[in-house]
Amino acid sequence: MTKVTIGDIDINYEIKGIGEPLLMIMGLSFSLLDWGKKFTELLAQHYQLILFDNRDAGLTSESTRTYTIADMADDAAGLLDALKIPKAHVFGVSMGGAIAQQFALKYPDNLDKLILGCTMAGGTCSQVGDISGVMSGKLEDLLFTHTFIQNNRQELTKFLAETTPLHSKGESLQRQLQAFGTHDTCDTLSSIKALTLILTGDKDIAIPRSNSDVLAAKIPRAKLEIIADAAHGFSYSHPDTTADLTHFFLHQPFNKDK
Repeated sequence: MTKVTIGDIDINYEIKGIGEPLLMIMGLSFSLLDWGKKFTELLAQHYQLILFDNRDAGLTSESTRTYTIADMADDAAGLLDALKIPKAHVFGVSMGGAIAQQFALKYPDNLDKLILGCTMAGGTCSQVGDISGVMSGKLEDLLFTHTFIQNNRQELTKFLAETTPLHSKGESLQRQLQAFGTHDTCDTLSSIKALTLILTGDKDIAIPRSNSDVLAAKIPRAKLEIIADAAHGFSYSHPDTTADLTHFFLHQPFNKDK
């Protein structure tokens, strides 16, 4: 991992693999480690992954000001520019999916294909779920199904011990929450021109599946895939399925023109 100065922050990032660039944008509070090691290793067999920590998360700088999701999209675009990557696929999950939507709207010439995972448009067209686990620290129930927790308790304990210390806290978390709370693309999703894959788990309590239905209906060239028996943390609990869906979409995309 290394850092680069983008605007008013130092962004922590890591590059894995060789191939077409794929920018990975993580969600509320979490760091680049929260994608899960197996999932990123699977993708790195085919792509140049650009993993990074959002402002106020992980090892990236704390912000000195309040900001919007669009500002966070500027951070992502600035990172690509600093790395001299003119165009990339973008995969955003949760709040990272909101950032990815803004990236698609603000930087269409820098975007190849778009993947939106367990995310929402915000505004009045979305259904907010239960994200209290982010504040309470009870992340297992937020991210995974009860069955997965029971069957993988030892592995999850180790994973959370590694990732939790890098999660946003205090004022940093409050700034991210404020930014996410003002996200609203309900009336602008139709302007996203990129081929788009929308992924969600059928048992997501944080951002329920209905939000993905809205995205699929409003983005002109979008396809929705539902991952069975998966919750909000599907890239960790279902790495093979998520990687397969991602790779198939990026190499054999559907042709959907509404």
